[in-house]
Amino acid sequence: MTDEQYSLSAHTSHVTTVRFSQDGKYLVSAGMDNAVKLWSVEDEFELAASIEAHDKSVNDFAISPDLATIVTVGTDKYVRLWTFPGLEPIETLQGHKNTVAAVRFSPDGKLFATASFDTTVRIWDRATNECLHTLKGHKRNVTSLTWVKGNSMLASAGLGDDIVLWKLPSGEKMDLVTGHKSAVTLGGLTPDGLRLISAGYEGQIKLWSTQTWDAKGAFEPGVAGHLCLAVAHHGTMLAIGSEKSVGVYSLETFEALTELTIKPKGVYAVAFSPDTEWLVAASADKKIRVWAVDSII
Repeated sequence: MTDEQYSLSAHTSHVTTVRFSQDGKYLVSAGMDNAVKLWSVEDEFELAASIEAHDKSVNDFAISPDLATIVTVGTDKYVRLWTFPGLEPIETLQGHKNTVAAVRFSPDGKLFATASFDTTVRIWDRATNECLHTLKGHKRNVTSLTWVKGNSMLASAGLGDDIVLWKLPSGEKMDLVTGHKSAVTLGGLTPDGLRLISAGYEGQIKLWSTQTWDAKGAFEPGVAGHLCLAVAHHGTMLAIGSEKSVGVYSLETFEALTELTIKPKGVYAVAFSPDTEWLVAASADKKIRVWAVDSII
């Protein structure tokens, strides 16, 4: 076990999501306490801003590529837009019929997608905040999203063993990618965009070719259940958060590079900073743990 460099008492309930802003200046977190918080990286992760963003748990957020807007989604079924990093309210969007679990901006920032327990994915126009499509192809909760091939394709997953592919801007359902069991979490793309990474509840990590959708590698890290994933921005490492640990693996050899044990049950999210200097984990004990990557690898 390697001690973390910083341990942030971040929220008053479970920390659900943690991610760095694209410029690396802020670490952003969300929690079951309905809050979204910004932490200043250059000020040793001091709290820079905090808002009560939703009436119930904040489940995910996405920061626009131009760093001007943050979209938050929650158990209250709302999709909310705020200025970034000012966190001033812009608009509240409605349409989902159940918990909204995930949100992602398209690479060009013109669209954002939301995934819900109501089994749908919605595509929103950022310029007008109008819903362009309600995508129906899942039978159960949708909890995970990744844009593929720029803005022309979206992958979605959740309960059930399928990854569903959608063609955009038409919203056409393209294909199903199968190979996992029970539930699937998407971990995003490798930096070259050629492989999509996914984790199954059965404990298997798979890498899929985004050209052919054939499996291009798979390994079992020795943990199962709900796994959260983060790819280092240089593309050679994958962090896997599980019930009581964060493991870091080589994406080239699938070798285990380190395992960080966390005593409290439940790691909900992991993230690398854009410069790969920091690895962070959000957990059920209300804390965010921060490791210097050079000290653990």
